[in-house]
Amino acid sequence: MKKIYLINLFLFVSFASAFAQSQNIKDLYWDYTLIRMAQNDKAKAIAVTSEVLKRSSELKAKQIANATYHLGRLYEETNQMNLAVPYYEKSIQLTPGYYVPYLALGNYYFKDCQEMVKKMNAAADAKNVVIYGKLVEDYKKLSAKTAAYLEKSYACDPDESTKGIILYLYQSSKNTEALKTFDIRVKKLSEGCITLLDDE
Repeated sequence: MKKIYLINLFLFVSFASAFAQSQNIKDLYWDYTLIRMAQNDKAKAIAVTSEVLKRSSELKAKQIANATYHLGRLYEETNQMNLAVPYYEKSIQLTPGYYVPYLALGNYYFKDCQEMVKKMNAAADAKNVVIYGKLVEDYKKLSAKTAAYLEKSYACDPDESTKGIILYLYQSSKNTEALKTFDIRVKKLSEGCITLLDDE
């Protein structure tokens, strides 16, 4: 029974893909704009958005940027953050002023930072100098990367919670220089912020 279900699912996906490829790109993009925010069928929204991006050569630059961000968001909302990350990173390349993917990536990597702090504490308790030293170096790199994403988000949409995480990252990695220059960086990063991602 499971085998029959999988075969039927594969046939449906293949048919939907073939239909999308033969569909006029304007109609396909219109379907995407209707389904991208649907709460009840995210799997279909992911499929349609993926098909839109497969035909990116037929789209305007802003349309590509819009679909790229939303595919990342859809993956995140379906607990597939590992699949969302490359689309969020691409979204930042395409629309550097749009702060939302920065926040998503910053929050995602902050969880890894928290896990790494636990490992550092365990290594310190075990008096394992070699492992602790390696973890400290790795943590410095990861915390700097995480803070950079969160700083852009904070610069465009100031939020005390986000600021608290950024300061914690710099304090816990003993990055005193970053703490001193925080306000200067945020002021510079606030230039060119985009709060609404359009596709026109």
